[in-house]
Amino acid sequence: MKLVSAAAILLLFVTPLAEAALARSPETPAPPLTCGGDEPYWSLKLGADGKARFSDGDGEATISPFILQQSRNTTLIAGVTFGLKAEIRAVIGHEACSATNGDDDRPMTISVWYKDGLLSGCCQPDS
Repeated sequence: MKLVSAAAILLLFVTPLAEAALARSPETPAPPLTCGGDEPYWSLKLGADGKARFSDGDGEATISPFILQQSRNTTLIAGVTFGLKAEIRAVIGHEACSATNGDDDRPMTISVWYKDGLLSGCCQPDS
């Protein structure tokens, strides 16, 4: 009985510590996010439902699951893999980004590797 009580008490103390360790910092890019860029105009939405909605600006669109992976050494960068064969990769960075199609700055940058090319743009959290 004492062993069970000790384990229960330990679990009460360890659980909040584990949750804190897994919690994202405010700088960490996390869904839901809306991203995009100009020339060509392209867009990417990373939904809280685990789906990436990508339009390349040339008429092709993809909806697929995505994997968001936090950088191992900073909370300011995350990588995203998506596409029907997980062939599209992106890096999202937490730094101010000037959108060319508007006056508002966005809080994150994005670079997307797609079909042997590189697209760049800005991201912002969905409200």
